[in-house]
Amino acid sequence: MLPRAPIEPEGTFAGLSASAILLGALVDIAATTIALTMVVLWLAPEVTSQDQAASRRALEQCYASTAYVTANLVLGALGTVLGAFVGARRAGQLHVRHGGWIAVASTAIGFLMSVLSAPAQVDATDPLWAQVLAWLLILPAGMIGGALAAALPAAPRGPKTRYP
Repeated sequence: MLPRAPIEPEGTFAGLSASAILLGALVDIAATTIALTMVVLWLAPEVTSQDQAASRRALEQCYASTAYVTANLVLGALGTVLGAFVGARRAGQLHVRHGGWIAVASTAIGFLMSVLSAPAQVDATDPLWAQVLAWLLILPAGMIGGALAAALPAAPRGPKTRYP
């Protein structure tokens, strides 16, 4: 019996597009940040107050609410799915693998951004259950985005045909 060719490249990074992974990670981070900002403005409109103390209290109450923690988890996972979809579609091959690496890259970039940012005036630590669930959702969300990119047909490319 003849040995079969591997379905995917054998190397860990073989066949991956760094630009597609970076694009997907940036889409993930941007979409999640914008969506969570909208949620904060919706849940705590007092944040826009001129009074710094009132703003800080509103943020603390918002971050402590179950609604915000749940929205944070859901929107974070959906942002990862969207970023993985965009990046994997851009790569055009190995969609699920690209989706997984996009999830890893966006997590690494997000972690670096949080470490390098100025100390927050408001403590926004999520409960342990939410942190564990978020870590468990990262990779599957990226791989789902990649699988969606592979499953949905791409828009037709090429010259447009004009019909009389």
